[in-house]
Amino acid sequence: MKAGRQELVGRGIYVEEFFGTFEVGLFATATDTICVVPPQIKPRHQKLIEKALGTDIIKTTVAGSFLIGPLIAGNSNGLIISCMVLDEELEKIRNSLKDSNILVLESKYTATGNLILANDTAALVSVYFNKREVRLIQDTLGVEVVQGTIANRPYVGSIAVVTNNGGIVHVQASREEEKKLSEIFKVEFIPGTVNDGVLFVRSGIIANSRGAIVGARTTGPELMTLSRALKV
Repeated sequence: MKAGRQELVGRGIYVEEFFGTFEVGLFATATDTICVVPPQIKPRHQKLIEKALGTDIIKTTVAGSFLIGPLIAGNSNGLIISCMVLDEELEKIRNSLKDSNILVLESKYTATGNLILANDTAALVSVYFNKREVRLIQDTLGVEVVQGTIANRPYVGSIAVVTNNGGIVHVQASREEEKKLSEIFKVEFIPGTVNDGVLFVRSGIIANSRGAIVGARTTGPELMTLSRALKV
């Protein structure tokens, strides 16, 4: 079975590898309206994203890097971008998102995408951020923002994925944490892994409310869990 060419589970989960790796989530950040990807993405991968997620595509690097996922977080209201972004990259994003809020988060913690988990209802952000940074994130995303950890880990954006339909979270999250996340985001969270046991689920998933693309090493049971968690 060729990755990226066939719908595998439910109505909207596809498997693929980008740039020779199964960690597809490292190379994109998706909301329900846009997906930011590197300019060097293959045409067939762009078509897959458009098919699976139904979004417009923004092609850019961030800080000259292909690693979009760890450096951008957002929802349908806005994007939070690492302060390492270059001026020309920021200009490209602004020109593509004239009606959305864009924040370049000036913080000593630059892996913005790893530290923010958001959908169109709420955001959970790392305890690393100070009050000013939390307020700026809240103003940009236009949702309630809560600070916290998941499984005692502060990098909440890398160990969970949430859409407006559901969420998947690190398998070491407690039942109480699953319940709290569900209360914050107003969707059910289910523990799971990607790519045959990888705990950092964001690294292997690009998802929004319409569908998901996951790493091609993801097993059948993992795909079933993802389909149930993300409701796609």
